[in-house]
Amino acid sequence: MAQKQLGTRYFLQLTLGVSLIVFGIMALNGYQSTGQELMRGLNKMFGKSNNLYPSIFGVVQLAAGIILILKLFVALSPGLFKVIHLIICILWLINIVFSFFVSNFLEPDFIRWLGAMAPQLVILLSLWLVGEEN
Repeated sequence: MAQKQLGTRYFLQLTLGVSLIVFGIMALNGYQSTGQELMRGLNKMFGKSNNLYPSIFGVVQLAAGIILILKLFVALSPGLFKVIHLIICILWLINIVFSFFVSNFLEPDFIRWLGAMAPQLVILLSLWLVGEEN
């Protein structure tokens, strides 16, 4: 039974790490896309700020994914990993709060809002489980 749990947690951590790396790359590529450059230019023309939040969170996702995969193959200090794990979970929770409660609460409707938030909660809980085991 313990061997089965070890394999499950290993693959959870591996797939979570790969997913976070992909999400981070997508966020960084999306920020540099032609459409986003156009929108930043229009925002600048009309005096609005250019939102760097997606890029910052993309870097957080990328770093978190790399750390999770690195932890599978390299021995990291348990204390250091606990601190990094806690920071990643807090940042993910902040992202959920800002994305789903501060700016888009129940938008466009409850079901779509919940459907968009649910995968983020699954990722947060997966991050928590992976960090608690290590």
